[in-house]
Amino acid sequence: MQNTKNYDSEYWQESILSGNQISRNDAMGILNDLDLFQLMNLGSRLTSVQVGDVVTYAVSYNINYSNYCAASCPICAFYVPAKLKGKTDRGYELSVEQVRQETLKAKNLNATEIHIVGGFNPYLGMDYYESVFRAVKSTFPEVTLKALTIPEIDFIAKTTGNSLKETVMRFRDAGMDAHTGGGAEIFDPDVRKQITTPEKISGEKWLEDAKIIHSLGIPGNSTMTYGHVETWESIVDHMIRLRDNQLGVPGFLSFIPLKFSPDNTPLQKMGKVVYPGSGENDLKVISMARIILGSAIKNISVYWVAIGKLLAQIALDAGGSDLVGTAFSEKIFGATDRNETATTQEINYLIKEIGRIPAQRNTFYDILSYF
Repeated sequence: MQNTKNYDSEYWQESILSGNQISRNDAMGILNDLDLFQLMNLGSRLTSVQVGDVVTYAVSYNINYSNYCAASCPICAFYVPAKLKGKTDRGYELSVEQVRQETLKAKNLNATEIHIVGGFNPYLGMDYYESVFRAVKSTFPEVTLKALTIPEIDFIAKTTGNSLKETVMRFRDAGMDAHTGGGAEIFDPDVRKQITTPEKISGEKWLEDAKIIHSLGIPGNSTMTYGHVETWESIVDHMIRLRDNQLGVPGFLSFIPLKFSPDNTPLQKMGKVVYPGSGENDLKVISMARIILGSAIKNISVYWVAIGKLLAQIALDAGGSDLVGTAFSEKIFGATDRNETATTQEINYLIKEIGRIPAQRNTFYDILSYF
């Protein structure tokens, strides 16, 4: 084990910018040896070299097509158990026409991407998703369709009797341009079994599926859900596995750490997580993401919906370089009572206020306009 004691932030900056990949031992040493200010300073300096002063975001509209789910994960406040379909008025499935109407709303808001995710709904066939994707593209041809988490794609493949490859190819032909990168949660199996159920694929399978999906020309984001029962060892492990996957088969456009919001979740009702994690922890996650991932996945996203706008500004000075998007009509975090909204004007102001340059981007991180 390398002894990192007394290695300061300048040492790590030089090492990282020289092309050295941070190991698990290095990462834990950095966490132990550097205080919060030093971590943020290192993250900020790496960002200035790897990305520059520009902070990006997309004009994104969310369509959550159904909340019926066969998984019932303890971290989720959005789902209604699939077995209750027809027995409760809390569940829903959008029709293709309803999706078309939502797409028109996105068009009126000048969205550049439509983000589609939902629950593991065993009652929907392959034709439903293909019809939904075609409806979006026929209604709004120029929009980028970013659809489904990797576990959703895997679930649909299994329940419809198709291979993952065939499923992705059919979705691609129907108009899917990118995947959302969700459902990664935490890869550590000991942590994962506390926050998910067996219906959701393992962390290893998530990474394997990502390689297949990327090899078929469908890129997407990568995510991590933190602030529940994980440890710093499991956070570091998660980031390093994402980095190694990216170096093997590129396809991740960004890394989005998703702070767990406990309100209304089974995990809160069980008493395992009562309150949200600290702001200090949020900032450390962003800084460590830049330190571990920045050389392989340079776009480190700050999800303001989960951590709030003011802390998001600070996180942009700790290693973040992207604010994800406007998240119009987002319902999954909304189910935890975090009903955050933002206009493009407000996002531009938040970025300019900290001396950075706002830029609207598309899903693939091509800059559309500066402000």
